[in-house]
Amino acid sequence: MKFNFFVLIFIGTALLSGCATTGPDVRVIEPVAATEVRAVTSTGPDEYGRELRDAPHSMDEGMMQELRDNVPKMSDMSHRAIMGMMRAMGPNYAWYVSPDDAQANYGVLLLAHGFGQHGDTVLANRIQTVAADTPTAMSLGMSMMGSDHIQLALNKLAATGVEDVIVVPVVSTRYNTMLRQWDYILGLQDSAEYATVKRVTPPVRLHVVRPIEDHPLVGDALLDYVAEISENPANEDVIIVAHGPVFEDDNVLQLAMLRRIGDYIEARSDYNSISVATLQDDAVEEVRAANVERLRARVSQSMAEGRDVLVITNLLGTRMVQSSLRRDLKGLDYRFNAKGLIEHDNFISWIEQSVAGVAANLN
Repeated sequence: MKFNFFVLIFIGTALLSGCATTGPDVRVIEPVAATEVRAVTSTGPDEYGRELRDAPHSMDEGMMQELRDNVPKMSDMSHRAIMGMMRAMGPNYAWYVSPDDAQANYGVLLLAHGFGQHGDTVLANRIQTVAADTPTAMSLGMSMMGSDHIQLALNKLAATGVEDVIVVPVVSTRYNTMLRQWDYILGLQDSAEYATVKRVTPPVRLHVVRPIEDHPLVGDALLDYVAEISENPANEDVIIVAHGPVFEDDNVLQLAMLRRIGDYIEARSDYNSISVATLQDDAVEEVRAANVERLRARVSQSMAEGRDVLVITNLLGTRMVQSSLRRDLKGLDYRFNAKGLIEHDNFISWIEQSVAGVAANLN
């Protein structure tokens, strides 16, 4: 399958010079002059249309030190240990997901952490409701060590003749460091959140939309997921568990967002209780351990009071964190629906609505 159109979905928080707001949920970034657009060398797409997937991670000692300074979990890591972690996170790459005959006056790019080869393929297939008619691509990876995968996607988009790209973040919340790194790369934030990588030079106008967060479509999807494991709602305590951010100020905001999702579910169901929790999976070990201890205590209390515990998450994919959560709750009695949001039709509906909302206002 070969893809030749792009839509970019992304989250940001700050507004700097060169950026404007067309509404509470969309930020606009103007293109640079054609002579200023950064070229990216690629050996060409693989059989599926993916580019840069085999590009090695590369970082000088200055960038390594920035990671140690900016990421608490890496503060004492050696060069070798950091490089090992980068490799474990997977590649930063661009993937065209549209057929050759897809045409529109705008493009779409999905910007995401990545969900492993299988999960990325699932997303590429599910997004065909947009990509079949509109030039669309995905830029996948945490962007800790580079931005070529994002620049390449934008350049490919421009080559199709579009003048606008809708940037949609395939993430569950704005309250994390990865999104702020993307903000930096797009020029929406002054300083890097990880390492000071090259910023993109957009060849087309970007329209950056907000992430899905506590959209009603999330609440409805999680209502479906918890119903799949429910047997007697009146005697069941539901816990919504999130990946969680690195820093505590972000954690407070993310917990408030999760609480709004919980309230949405509570108003539309008969469960005994709905509570929320974050793991802060990428925080230093003592922070994560404290969150796990609180979560285990919550499950244990429900068990002691004779109620069943149902665990769901607002995670997008099913990679890694769900496995860690099972280990965290080992020995306790609970039921767990490990499905990620990208498996639910509502997530694709949200992308479609986000794109359509911006596209309707383009000239």
